[in-house]
Amino acid sequence: MKKQRSGNSKALRLVYLALILFLLSWILLWGSNSFYQVWKQKQSIQKLQIQSDKLAAENDSLRRETYRLKTDPDAAEEVAREQHGMIKPDEVIYRFKPAQADTLAKRKP
Repeated sequence: MKKQRSGNSKALRLVYLALILFLLSWILLWGSNSFYQVWKQKQSIQKLQIQSDKLAAENDSLRRETYRLKTDPDAAEEVAREQHGMIKPDEVIYRFKPAQADTLAKRKP
């Protein structure tokens, strides 16, 4: 009889051990609130926070540029000339194209 009890108790211990290992692995790896999932969500939040900070900085820059264009006539004229190619009456503009690479190579001795 003693052999049966020790056999049953060993089997019972193995079942308990397996159950505990399963629960621990579920908590650590597989559950929806597992440590792994929480870690992945924190990483995602950090990436999104960085992206949000970049967009906020860009919005602030654009807001300042808009305010400058609305309030400073010289800034509006500068943008009209540089970005849109507008000129004043009786004004001549010369545009120079950069030299091409093969032309520069021919000129070198």
